[in-house]
Amino acid sequence: MSQENVEVVRRIYDALDRPDAVAALWHPEVEFDVSRDIWAAVVGGGHYRGPDGVRDWMLDLYGAWGQLDLDCKELIDAGDEVVSVLSVHGRGKASGIEVGYEPAGIWTIHRGQVVRVVWFASREQALEAVGLLE
Repeated sequence: MSQENVEVVRRIYDALDRPDAVAALWHPEVEFDVSRDIWAAVVGGGHYRGPDGVRDWMLDLYGAWGQLDLDCKELIDAGDEVVSVLSVHGRGKASGIEVGYEPAGIWTIHRGQVVRVVWFASREQALEAVGLLE
C-alpha cells in the first residue's frame, strides 16, 4: 500500500492548480495541522478540518503572499505515511520581502484518501517524527 499512498500525494501536488480534480482524495474529516510549521502564524495558526478547511488553508496561505512558488522536491515512503518535502519561495504581499524555506509534511492515508497532514518546519523534523531519523 505504501507506493499507492505516495501516488495519492503525488496526484495532489500535480493538481495544485486544479483542486477540484483531486477533491475525492481528501477524507471528509481530514485534519490539516500547520501548528508546527514556521509560517503557522501567517496562515491563521493551527488546525483545519475537512476539505473546506484544506481549501481555507490554501486561501489563507496564498492570500498572505504577493507571489508564492511551491514545489514538491521529494516524496518519501514512510510505511503507513508519506513525507513530502517542499521548496517554497514567496514575496510578502504587504512587505515585499522575499523568503524561502523547505517545510515537510507527514501525510496519513487510509483507503486512498488523505485523513491527516501534519506540517513541520524542516525535512529533519518530519523524518524524526516518523522514525526515519536517528
